[in-house]
Amino acid sequence: MVSWSGLGRSFGINLLKNHTKTLNSVQNVTFTTSKTLLDAHGHKTFVIQPSRWQWHKFKDMFHFYAMLGLIPVGAIIFYSNVFIGPATLTPIPEGYEPKHWEYYRHPITRFIARYLHQSPQQDYEKFMHFLDEEKQKQKLRQLEKQIVKKMGERQDYQAYYYKPMINKYLRINKKTGEEMMDRIGDDYKD
Repeated sequence: MVSWSGLGRSFGINLLKNHTKTLNSVQNVTFTTSKTLLDAHGHKTFVIQPSRWQWHKFKDMFHFYAMLGLIPVGAIIFYSNVFIGPATLTPIPEGYEPKHWEYYRHPITRFIARYLHQSPQQDYEKFMHFLDEEKQKQKLRQLEKQIVKKMGERQDYQAYYYKPMINKYLRINKKTGEEMMDRIGDDYKD
């Protein structure tokens, strides 16, 4: 650390002492040459500057992805506006039912409505199905509340209010006791 600060101080002092400088720029490094030092075998000083690599990389990537998106999208918009054009109103023939995407004027909007979005009828039916499911759940919850209420009033069903004894351990103890009785027999009654 001491050496770096010493280098910085020496470069800073050298830069302040030399008033007339010429800049020689090589990519991210800048060399300064003093007229007085140029006479003494062309000694150059190295000025430490922050790197601009991130900035150049950002510019390159931004231009690449912007052009990757803008050129095709611009070409598609230009083609659809110039060669296809907006839709015109015409009388509907008898017996023909227009599709849902045929109601839009612009060709790109028609394409999106036809291939990317769902039809309004399908959206409506999905929503009605969702409402029906919620109504069925509501009815089941209401029925369950009534059943629990009746079971609480009568207390005669083996559900919700039934608290069993420790059945598992009771059966195990009974089985163990019967096995011991079988081994020992009836003679052990003293």
